[in-house]
Amino acid sequence: MNINRSNALKLWDETYGENAYIVKDFHGNYMCRDGYGNKDYNIAINGKNVNCGWNIHHMKPKSLGGGNAKDNLICTNIETNKKAGNKTTYWIDNKKYQIKNNEENQCEIWQLQ
Repeated sequence: MNINRSNALKLWDETYGENAYIVKDFHGNYMCRDGYGNKDYNIAINGKNVNCGWNIHHMKPKSLGGGNAKDNLICTNIETNKKAGNKTTYWIDNKKYQIKNNEENQCEIWQLQ
């Protein structure tokens, strides 16, 4: 899958439903459908200004052999994606995550702590 706005929004719709506007990524950070690719996209949630920009995250990084197949891609808040970086094991806010393959040999993100 080519990574572009059109395909990113298709992935969003397939993952969350085309009527979903605000959701949380795997780490719990908010994302707004209209915030694709915008690191400065903020909205007020419960009276607090919250960053909801998002982009596409490669669960298995391309630098480690991961590709653009849909089963390797997920929508994540831009800050979550930045903290995960190009690693298969990483810490975000005192939570440890690791990429593992499931029975179908597809990547999944597991929270270890």
